[in-house]
Amino acid sequence: METSLDNVESPLEEIKFFARSANRIRALNALTAGSIERRDLEETTGISRPTLSRILDDFEERGLVNRDRRRYEATKLGSFTSKEFIGLLDRFEALQTLNGVIQWFPEEGFDFDLGCLANAEVVRPHKNDALAPTTRIVERLNAADRARILSYTVFPAGIEACWRATINGGHRLEAVFDSGALATVAADATMVIRSKEMFETGRARIFHYDGAVPYVLFIIDDEVVDLCLGSKDGAPRAVIETDNETILAWANATFDAYCREAIHLDRTAFAP
Repeated sequence: METSLDNVESPLEEIKFFARSANRIRALNALTAGSIERRDLEETTGISRPTLSRILDDFEERGLVNRDRRRYEATKLGSFTSKEFIGLLDRFEALQTLNGVIQWFPEEGFDFDLGCLANAEVVRPHKNDALAPTTRIVERLNAADRARILSYTVFPAGIEACWRATINGGHRLEAVFDSGALATVAADATMVIRSKEMFETGRARIFHYDGAVPYVLFIIDDEVVDLCLGSKDGAPRAVIETDNETILAWANATFDAYCREAIHLDRTAFAP
C-alpha cells in the first residue's frame, strides 16, 4: 500500500523550486492579489526585469499563472501554492521561535496551526530574572480587567496576583481547574483564604473539571493569550505570549468547552 512518503520526489522538487529563491515566493504572492502588468509587478516586488522574466516563464510552464499580453495573474493552483508555501514558512518560523521550549509542549501538542505562533514572544528565565515566566504572568494579571484561566496546576504567585486584582480593583476572574490544581490550593492555608476572599467579591467564578486538563493558559482581557509550559510542578518554565486572533479564538473556545463540563464552586469548596 502506498504511503505519503512513497512518492515524495515530485513534491520535493516543487518545494525546492521555491525554497531556492525568495524572489519566486515574493512574485507568486504578489500575483495572488489580482491581475497586474509586468512593470507594476517589477516595482511591487523589487525584482529585476531579467530575473522576473525568468520567474514568470517558469510559473507559466508550471501552470501557476495566466498571461494576457503583458498582464499576469495567479491561477487557482498558483494561489493555493502561494498560500500553502507561505503557511509552511510560517510554521518553520514558529519552530525556530519555539526552539528550546517545544519539549515542554503538551503530549498531544496544541489544537491550532503552529504557524500562528510565528510572531509570538517566548519568555524564558534569564540571569536577571530566573522567574521571568512567572513574572510575566503576574504582571499581566495585575494589569488586567478580566482573566480566564484553564489549568492543571496553580502557583502561589498567580493566586496572589488574582487575589490582589480582584480584591483591590474591578478584576473579573474565571478559572477552570482540575482535581490536582484544586488539591494544591486546598493544601495551602494562604491560598485557601485568598480563594474564599475572591469568592466573596462576587467577581470570581471558579470551576472544577473532573478530568484531565492538558493545558495551562491565561486569556488576558480577551487580547492576549499566555501559554504556560513545563508547569507540572507549579510555576512555568516558559511562557508563550501571543495576540494572534486564531489562537485567541481557540483559547476562548477551549476554555468554554471545559467550563461547560465543569462544576461551579462556591466559597465552601475549601472549607476545613
